Amino acid sequence: MNEEEDKSSARPAIILLLLVIVIAVFCVEFGAQTLTWFEARHWAASSPWLAYVPQPLPASSDDTSKGTQAKAFEYEFNIPWNVKIKNDEGLSYVQFVSSAGQVVVFFDPDSQLDVLHALKSSNPSEYQKFANVFANQPIESNYGLYQAVYSASPAQFSPIMKVDEARRDNVLLLWKLSFGPDLESIDAPSFYSFDWGKNRGFQFGDPAKGQPVALRVFDDNNRQFRFIFTVTYGSGAKITQSDINMAVRSLQPVPIIER
Repeated sequence: MNEEEDKSSARPAIILLLLVIVIAVFCVEFGAQTLTWFEARHWAASSPWLAYVPQPLPASSDDTSKGTQAKAFEYEFNIPWNVKIKNDEGLSYVQFVSSAGQVVVFFDPDSQLDVLHALKSSNPSEYQKFANVFANQPIESNYGLYQAVYSASPAQFSPIMKVDEARRDNVLLLWKLSFGPDLESIDAPSFYSFDWGKNRGFQFGDPAKGQPVALRVFDDNNRQFRFIFTVTYGSGAKITQSDINMAVRSLQPVPIIER
């Protein structure tokens, strides 16, 4: 009887020991992944924006080159309204206002941060840490950086994912949290990406819903540009996706005229 009682009393201790061993093995193998998974869920609860990823924005078939040519900061693009344009200049932007009420704000490209260059030049040791995290999928342009950051989502995380992927996605999600959306009123279906050859980037907002629209555009020289499309209060003016597409697709440096 005593022997059976001893075995019976030892069984819970054995089970507890096995449980501790299993937990220890799991922590060693999947501790970092579990931590990043938990953090991603926590951040998503306080910032729903993290769950939004850009959806492809198709180019409209009726994009044309007709309209009024706008020039600012040694760049030019076409505004699609054949009306008188009023220019309001600020320190870091030019605002083009049509007589009908459409407004295009174009920001000085020199005021847009070259993120990769800043990372490399400001703190080489920190950049090396960054490069090590992204060694398997290196980021080589500002557009590539924003694309990776905006495409990150808490849904990607899992306690049993590869540890390198967990660390990479954790960094991207932290950056996405710090970047935030360019429009605070953005909802999930109103976040887009586009790639039109020399100009590509991201759009926040949907003009079909009467929303203002903000864009980050990157050219083939790794320069970043920002636009805002909106209308003056009470004007009843409309902006279409084709209007926006025309301006962005036509963005280019002002040609140098040889004399």
